[in-house]
Amino acid sequence: MTANTTTSRRLLRREARATRRGPAIALAVVLAVLLVALLGAVVAGTLDAGFRAQITGWLTPVTASAAAPAVMIAAGTVLVVVALLLLGLAVLPGRRARRTRLAARAALVIDDGVLADAIADGTARRIGVPRGQVRVSVGRRTVLIRVTPTSGVSVDAAAARDAALRVLDETGFRLSPRVQVARDGVIA
Repeated sequence: MTANTTTSRRLLRREARATRRGPAIALAVVLAVLLVALLGAVVAGTLDAGFRAQITGWLTPVTASAAAPAVMIAAGTVLVVVALLLLGLAVLPGRRARRTRLAARAALVIDDGVLADAIADGTARRIGVPRGQVRVSVGRRTVLIRVTPTSGVSVDAAAARDAALRVLDETGFRLSPRVQVARDGVIA
């Protein structure tokens, strides 16, 4: 794949974005249940006069309280919030915990967990700390590196940051690392 092909860019975008299948299925199930319940109530009301009278008795206080302006405003506000939420789920892109990069010969998709492990391994190796004492979490634009030093051995935060920057440069991702060195060490 070359870096300029639209197919590779479209493939990378598809792999980095989440689908909207979950919210769409949930909304479809809720609407289907509501429509089946409404259909059942209409059929039962048509066939049974007692059921119709019971439903009318239940709906009389609801329709009386719905005439109040405050109730109508509250119901309208709730419906607008639900509509905006559904519109946002439909329009805004979902994001998977993945990074993409186009190289000269390949399109790369790297999971954030794999990138965090690579940063933790490289940082631990370069600052001389066992790998189990370095934890890394990758955010959208930043990398947080938490180092727990061995008791009695100090760790230079600037050296850890430089080590993380070197690993990020080697992988080709432009993220800014933040390093937190724990005050208390662990016994080796």
